[in-house]
Amino acid sequence: MRSILTAIIAAVLALAVTPAWARDEAAPMARSVRVGGVDRDYLLDTPAKASGPVPLVIVLHGGGGNARTMTPRWLDTARREGFAVAFPNGVGRNANMGTWNAEGCCGFAMTSGSDDIAFIAAMIDDIARQHRIDQARVYVTGLSNGGMLTYRIGAALAPRIAAMAVVSGAMFGGETPPATPVPVLIMHGEQDDIVPFKGGTSPMALVARSQSKPFREVAYAVDFWRRADGCADKPAVEPKGDITVETYARCAKGGEVVFYRLKSAGHGWPGPARNVGGLERARYDQIDATETIWRFFSRHAR
Repeated sequence: MRSILTAIIAAVLALAVTPAWARDEAAPMARSVRVGGVDRDYLLDTPAKASGPVPLVIVLHGGGGNARTMTPRWLDTARREGFAVAFPNGVGRNANMGTWNAEGCCGFAMTSGSDDIAFIAAMIDDIARQHRIDQARVYVTGLSNGGMLTYRIGAALAPRIAAMAVVSGAMFGGETPPATPVPVLIMHGEQDDIVPFKGGTSPMALVARSQSKPFREVAYAVDFWRRADGCADKPAVEPKGDITVETYARCAKGGEVVFYRLKSAGHGWPGPARNVGGLERARYDQIDATETIWRFFSRHAR
């Protein structure tokens, strides 16, 4: 009797700490879209009930990850807030270890010339054909190599992107500015030992071999988007302990740049500890990146 009671208690406790997405029978749908003669895969989760068109958030995993490595970060928030969320798969020699072609990095996606911009554009079209998506509220975010591609998407698909957010990503220099301003949130740890805060070649040999160009310093990305968004050159600075928030205001219509400088953070997606795979190395729980990014997204529309 005691063993049965113990088992019941353990099951209840497990359910209490298991996120809703993991115990929900309705897992994200596996979908594919053909781009340049290649089938590209993604996962999609849409609200069970919606009274009208819903926002779409596109979440790009880091290098060495896949679509499922980011679902723990976003499904609970998406289902609570009522937006659609898509998790595309990068490409790699191993189907579970994808990369993105950010031009200066990374790996198989870069060396094979994967047209990831066309993939994301086609994926948005594919989702919009079958679901009521608010085309004025399409957002993109990414981690590490996924963040690098997010920068490219923001520039190439600017008229379609309402806002974007990059965590632990980098730019490479020489990028073409977007045709229209795109609000951007940038979050980066000063102790990042994979995509260094001050730029250069990655200290991690695996990543260094995947680069064709050195990373530019985080300040370069902040300044690039400040200029692209027509913002004032002096930010409002708000220290919050280990976190400093720099907000560039007085921008061109539709523009905004917010930079979260995380003094003691390393490489990873800040927030509650979850096993998300890829090259994440350091837990940092002084800010929840997902909730912060969604608040930023929710105040922007095309």
